[in-house]
Amino acid sequence: MAENRIKMILTASAVILFNFGCTAAPLQGQDESGTVICTVSQITGRYKPEACSHAGEEKWSVMQPMTGYSYIIPHAWLTKDAPDDQRKAMYPRIKKMASGEYIMFYHGSPTGSRIWSSISSDFKEWSEPVLLYGPETVTVNGAKDWRRFVNMDAAVMPDGEILAVCSFRATEHYNSGLGCGLMLTRSTDNGRSWSDPVQIYEGPNWEPFILRLPDGKLQCYFTDATPQTRNSGTSLIESSDGGDSWSLKKRVCRQYKYRYDGPDGDFSGQNIYTDQMPCFRVLNDGKTLFGFIESRLERTPSIYGDSYYALSAIWNDGLEWKDLGENSEGPETRVSNVIEGGGGYVAVFPSGETVISGHIGGKFQMKVLDHTGGRNSGTEWDQGWFSPFSGMGYWSCTEVDSPLTMVAAMHCDTGMEFGKFYLNHRIDAVAADVLVDGDGSEWQSVDALYLDTVNGSETIFRASRDDENLYLISETVSEDKTGATRVDMLLTNPERKDVTTVKISSSGSVSTSDTAASAAFRYGKTADGRAGFTVEISIPLESLRLSAGSTVCLYAAMSDGGPVSTFTMSEKSDADTWLHIKIK
Repeated sequence: MAENRIKMILTASAVILFNFGCTAAPLQGQDESGTVICTVSQITGRYKPEACSHAGEEKWSVMQPMTGYSYIIPHAWLTKDAPDDQRKAMYPRIKKMASGEYIMFYHGSPTGSRIWSSISSDFKEWSEPVLLYGPETVTVNGAKDWRRFVNMDAAVMPDGEILAVCSFRATEHYNSGLGCGLMLTRSTDNGRSWSDPVQIYEGPNWEPFILRLPDGKLQCYFTDATPQTRNSGTSLIESSDGGDSWSLKKRVCRQYKYRYDGPDGDFSGQNIYTDQMPCFRVLNDGKTLFGFIESRLERTPSIYGDSYYALSAIWNDGLEWKDLGENSEGPETRVSNVIEGGGGYVAVFPSGETVISGHIGGKFQMKVLDHTGGRNSGTEWDQGWFSPFSGMGYWSCTEVDSPLTMVAAMHCDTGMEFGKFYLNHRIDAVAADVLVDGDGSEWQSVDALYLDTVNGSETIFRASRDDENLYLISETVSEDKTGATRVDMLLTNPERKDVTTVKISSSGSVSTSDTAASAAFRYGKTADGRAGFTVEISIPLESLRLSAGSTVCLYAAMSDGGPVSTFTMSEKSDADTWLHIKIK
């Protein structure tokens, strides 16, 4: 009988410590001053993984939406004072600057003429947009024309300088390939002011993407277009002196579509290629360039046929590219047109996960690949996509802004939609001395899983162990004390035997299916004064048939009066989709 009661109450008003034979009634007046609740921002600031630390385990890595960063900024605010045909903000490109702030570039309307920038310190509020480029009159081949600007991308240098490149074209001369090129400008004060533009390439193009290699060399990729025939492909120019001078272009990535036999004698008999809107990143091996790019295809092989778009995965062995010349395709290592969609983008985490994204079916979607850029075991290229945005649209971007987080944006029908995501991947239960008292001050591990709700409650989960027990700590930010905020967990071993349930409510009640487990609940506050509660849990390793080197599979669900939140892609009925904890 005594075993099924509350084992101990420490200072009566400060903490409840139970074993789990029953659900304990909450105590009143629990002290909130002595317990500091650890938050996700403290975790991300300290997490420094080894390169490819999660290689081989990426199947259980998922991007978890951080709902406090989910919002839409209306087009009218982003493009104010622009004419009506330029009022839709499109083609966002976001970079994290040396100051820790974010800068976003975008242009107005599909074909553009104006480029703006805006700055945010917290990825929640953005500064008044600044017009960087606007239409200007030029003389091309002896005739007046309008120069238009689109597709700005940027690279942040080690000293904090920003190099931004955009595409320009002369409206009436674009089809003849005249008055087109790439323009570069620089900022040394985190995007507050910019140098005079300098032309670095001449020729018809779209969608430049600038990449700094580990040795400092700059590569500027772009869609290399022949407007009259819908011929494209990806070319690049390179700089070894910080962008002061650039090489001649090199054709580096394209796939053959068909041979053009149209009426135009200048192009009859020409091979037509595709591969465009390039985005390439260096994988964590330091020697592989991986891209996820768009292909423009025709259902009938003709420049007059209906176009559709598909996405291709590309690998280049080494950081130098083979020049394809005028009549070859490559590189050889690729998976072409794996799914219909466009606007491909790549993000690479230090721990190895490679995240590809694009607009698929009019929605922003993403998929986690392994450290090689390959699909994870058991999935096909068209499977495992996650759609976190509500809006319909196209042209998106992502940016890894810490070893555990990534930001994203996409043009949608009502404005620009934004999101931030936490990388939930395998965490370790390392050996540690834990006192199960509800105070997590002794927890030094920064391996954590994250979950939140649309109402703003959030929880991080960490694990440790000793020779006999698995310890879990869940730290929840929530003002509620009525029990409406609930955190439920299921734990099992990979063989799906001996499932243990844990149920926590904000009223102070904790229950579990394991009568040998114990726990402590305590109210507290975060370092910035937000209220919440901490629960420490001890579960015997033998209850889950665990030992050193074993894996614990964890499912979690959280609610606070609104929709129930769970880990991304996690199904309660399928433990193979649960997240992993390794017993170290």
